Formats: sequence, C-alpha cells, structure tokens
Amino acid sequence: FFSSRRRHTRSDRDWSSDVCSSDLPSIINILVFFVILGAIVLIHELGHFLTAKLFGVYCAEFSIGMGPKLFSKKKGETDYQIRALPIGGYVAMAGEADQEDSELMKDVPYERTLKGIKTWKKCIIMLAGVFMNFVLALVLLIGIYSFVEVQTNTSEIGSVVKNNGAYNAGVQAGDTINKITINGEEHIIASFSDIQSVLSNENLQLDTDTVTMQISLKRGNQNIEKTVEGKYNSESKSYVIGITAATKKLTFIEAIRQGINQFIEYALLIFTTLGKLITDLTHTVSQLSGPVGIYTVTAQVTQSGSISTLLSLTALLSTNIGMFNLLPIPGLDGSQVLFALVEKIIRREIPTKMKYALQMAGLILVFGLMIFVTINDIGKFF
Repeated sequence: FFSSRRRHTRSDRDWSSDVCSSDLPSIINILVFFVILGAIVLIHELGHFLTAKLFGVYCAEFSIGMGPKLFSKKKGETDYQIRALPIGGYVAMAGEADQEDSELMKDVPYERTLKGIKTWKKCIIMLAGVFMNFVLALVLLIGIYSFVEVQTNTSEIGSVVKNNGAYNAGVQAGDTINKITINGEEHIIASFSDIQSVLSNENLQLDTDTVTMQISLKRGNQNIEKTVEGKYNSESKSYVIGITAATKKLTFIEAIRQGINQFIEYALLIFTTLGKLITDLTHTVSQLSGPVGIYTVTAQVTQSGSISTLLSLTALLSTNIGMFNLLPIPGLDGSQVLFALVEKIIRREIPTKMKYALQMAGLILVFGLMIFVTINDIGKFF
C-alpha cells in the first residue's frame, strides 16, 4: 500500500446468471478498491514525475503498482508501466541511491540527475507526491460538501422515525430540543451532539433497557413538554429515541471551509496514531489496517451505495498516504527531503551506500509492518 521511491522488483444452469447473482458484487468491490488505490498512487507518483520533468531530471520509468510487469509502453525517454500488485508505485529518477548502478541511467548527464539540481528543486520533487495527495483529498472533500447536505449545528430535529419513542410521544420534524430531564437531572441542549452526549450510557450509567425522559421542545412560538421513552442500543451504547438532525445545503464558501476542516482532522489522525503507538504499542498495532482491512472497509462502503461516503473514504486514504510519506523513515519521501537538507548543511553528499542501506532498512520496516497488519486483518475473519 505504501508508496516508496524504490522499484521492487455447471451443465444445466445459466453460468452468467450465477455470476450476476453471487460473484458480481465481489467483482465490483475489487474493481472499486483497485480504482481508488490506483488513483491515489497515480496522483502521488504523477506529482513526483511532473516536477522532475519540470526541472529536467531524467525519468527512466513511471510505474503504477509493484511486482511483475503487466503493461509497458515507452514514450520519449520514459517507460510507462502497470504492475500486478496495487500496493504502491514509483518513478525511477536519475541520481537516486538505488539507481546508481542502473543500466538505464549510465549515460545520463550529471545536470539531469537529482544530484545535479539545486536542493530546493530536489525537495519540491520529493514533496510533490504528498502535495498531490493533499490536493486530491481537498478537491474530493470540498466537492462532497458542495453537493450533500450537512448536519446543522443546532438541536433542530430533521426527521422522526416511526414507532420509536419520539414518534409515539408526538415529537415532530422541525421541533427544536431545548432541555432533556432524566431521573430529575436537567441537561441544557444547544446542539444535536449535546443530545447524543446526554443519551450516551457513558453519561447516564444506567442498567436498564429503557429510560423515560422529559423533553422540552420549541415548536414555532410554542414551548412544549413531551414524555419520551428511549430504548438502549448495544452497538451505539446509548438510548435511542428515533430522531435525526436537521440538515442544510452549504454555500460554496462554507463547503471550502468545511472541506478544509475535515482535511485537517484527517491529517491529524496520524499523529494520534503515532502517540498511541508510543503509549500502547501492542494494542495500537492490532488496530492498524493493511490492504486487506482497507479492502473490507471499501467493500462495505461500496455495498452501501453512498457515493459521498466512498469519496470521503478516498479522501481519507489519500490524506493518510500523504501524511505517512512525510515521515522521516528511510525509503519514504520525508527521508529524501531530510537527506537533501543534511547534504546542503554539511556541503557534501551522504555516501550512496549509507543512503541505500538506510533506505533498505526503512523499506523492510514499512513492508514488515504492512505484512504484520495484513496477517492481523486476515485473522479478524476467523
């Protein structure tokens, strides 16, 4: 999954009907997974490739995927490839540590290698993939918020589910909840998240399947009191009364603001995970997902039929891949920038063998982690 800078090397039955009824959903899930992963990797590697071309760096290969070559077409000086394993991609650029002895690079002029360009240009090339991942995530998120309605930051009720506590008590869509009283304790409500917090059993600490509450509503100019029964839901660990939040259509400016806020939230997730890795390594590693786990989530979202959720998942994955590549782990983009800056400071090149060894060690660490979490993902099915 992780993008790197290094190349790795029946007689009476209608068969087509069986495919449509049983195999088709799985085929669609697999295709969607490959399209999402391929798009994220393509946009990342395209960032490296286009900036390298812009600064005159010789690019011998541009590959989407790893492993055995499925397709290859040479155009100009670059061989464009698609490989079998959709777990990454690469651009083979002259001047990289792992390209020193490559036959493809032996006659490339020094000024067309990464070593022969200015440090700031080298840093831009290495960061361009991450930048493109962030752009993809932002475009998707802003697009989503431009077309879908979002929950209002109020306690207004959007809909009432039939045969639930709120419906049976006469609560209506458009009502605004001001206060909820449970077991004599009053809770002032200002937003729908306040309602969810109050009804959470983490807050109530009850040991019953149902709970009766008094809800103060505003309906137009009227203040109304309703007695509502909530039923405990074991999945959400809260009491459900059968209401949903009111939604609204955002302006384009609001969509931009909301998309940026969501992007920042996604980007900060990696720091939360790294913090947990330090404080609780065993538990946190067990919660990580590799390609198998991500495929499972993608399949679930695909089957739900929600395009906006699928695009949001794509934005999350693109952001995570971008953030991951910023880490200064040898073999990832962050380390290449670090190497370039160190060489600028010490005014000489870090020995190629040292960079290559560090790069290999980093890739072994990354792929070792990926293999571990993949085995863990598979274990969750049994």
